[in-house]
Amino acid sequence: MTCRLREDWRLTTPRANTPAGWMTLGFHEDLDEATMIALEAMLDLMCELHGFTRPEALALASLSVDLRITQIVNGVRGVHAVLPHGAIR
Repeated sequence: MTCRLREDWRLTTPRANTPAGWMTLGFHEDLDEATMIALEAMLDLMCELHGFTRPEALALASLSVDLRITQIVNGVRGVHAVLPHGAIR
């Protein structure tokens, strides 16, 4: 695995480009808040990668982004949002 630092992106949460697709992560004590953090980060990423407006990114995310539970341990909830490669052309 290769990790590369992108100094041209302003990151607020972890992101990863995985074989399955782009992934953003959200962590919080509240599962709903962790979900919103992951989703907001994915919308930011979609705008950066594809030049979408925020409403466009939200509309497309509702069709193409999957949300999954990453962790529920020690009072911290984690959610990751996945945008599969090829979902947006």
